[in-house]
Amino acid sequence: MFLGASLVSMGSATSQSTVYGPVDEESVAATAVDAPPGIPEILNQAAVQAAHTYPALRAGAASIRASEADVRAARWLRFPSVVVEGLATDTLGNSRVSDRYGVELQVDQPIWAGGRISGTIQRARASKALAEAQLDVSSQDITLRLLNAYFEYGRAIRREEILRQSLDEHKRLVDSMSRRVEQEVSPRSDLDLAQSRAAQVQQDLTVTVAQRYVNLQRMRELVGSADFEPGAPPAYSRAIHHPEADSAVAQALACDPGRRRLRAEAEVAEADRRVAEAAILPQLSARYSRNDITGSQLGLVVSAQTSGGLSNFSAAQGARLREQASILQIAVAERELRETIILDVVDNTTSRDRIENSGIAVQSSQNVTDSFMRQFITGRRTWLDVMNAVREGTSARLSLVDAESTAMSSAARLLLRTCQWRPDTAMVH
Repeated sequence: MFLGASLVSMGSATSQSTVYGPVDEESVAATAVDAPPGIPEILNQAAVQAAHTYPALRAGAASIRASEADVRAARWLRFPSVVVEGLATDTLGNSRVSDRYGVELQVDQPIWAGGRISGTIQRARASKALAEAQLDVSSQDITLRLLNAYFEYGRAIRREEILRQSLDEHKRLVDSMSRRVEQEVSPRSDLDLAQSRAAQVQQDLTVTVAQRYVNLQRMRELVGSADFEPGAPPAYSRAIHHPEADSAVAQALACDPGRRRLRAEAEVAEADRRVAEAAILPQLSARYSRNDITGSQLGLVVSAQTSGGLSNFSAAQGARLREQASILQIAVAERELRETIILDVVDNTTSRDRIENSGIAVQSSQNVTDSFMRQFITGRRTWLDVMNAVREGTSARLSLVDAESTAMSSAARLLLRTCQWRPDTAMVH
């Protein structure tokens, strides 16, 4: 119990000393979205607040704005480029030296660049799509971490309550056996067994208290508020926490931000290939130049350039291979997503049967414990039988909590991954 008390004191101290960035609560409340059944309102509000305040998401939004500027810069490549230079020339004659100074103006208008400009624009647009998809990936990751911490916190709260009740029951059994040992009715080994089981429950309780504190701190960091309180753990509902999963895989594949990010990476690789291949070709431009020495000139310019021998050809080949690798990564991501969704569906489906069986086990174990206590008094059951019945009763109640928590958390993950719950839809990119 000392660890539990120290964790609680650490939590209060952290709430007083931790300083977080300011949160515009009115803005968060104004952009809150409705949560589907199965998502507690406090979790929905926390996810919306995390989408507005978490530094990684704010950095992602800044990256999108930067990529928009890159798109505008790429479009300007279609326009003429202007160069202004200062000139100083020397004319050497037989009898004198005359110095002339002037300014040269040069204007180049691209006519055909072999795909360099269009490829650069395509790459800038693909990079913007990549930044947007990356922001959605980060947002989904933050929400997944938040909902896992939320339901683990609720699980720890309920397990802590059961373990405290079990510890009180074990203490009563220890006191009862102590009196029987003092009266020489029972052997000392029965008291040692009771004390050992009580110590085990105390150890489990200490670990559970630590888990509750860890998940609470994790939620506070994700939300960005040292005073965040998740409230009472959510209640399980058989009608709500087992959503239809027939089309879950198809829905997840259609809206998965990770898949969109890989597609954007493939588009970036394709644009890089186009630019690399265009670098091999010459380019045609119209040029106008004027200076005080040669006057005005207007004409067409064809230019071709190599860098390091045939390095442009090797660069184009490398770009093509990177494009192929990016396309193959999409297939890898699809397989991993299918596996993840199917595992969540299996967890959610099997938890329904576990909950039903655990509920029966809880009621039966309580009846067995009461019966064994009466039989022990009459000498028809041993003390080991009583202790085992008490432990099985506690295990059955803990199993019920674990199954209900698994059902609720897996349902929330399915809603998120199939885009039926989007707490970040109000987030401005």
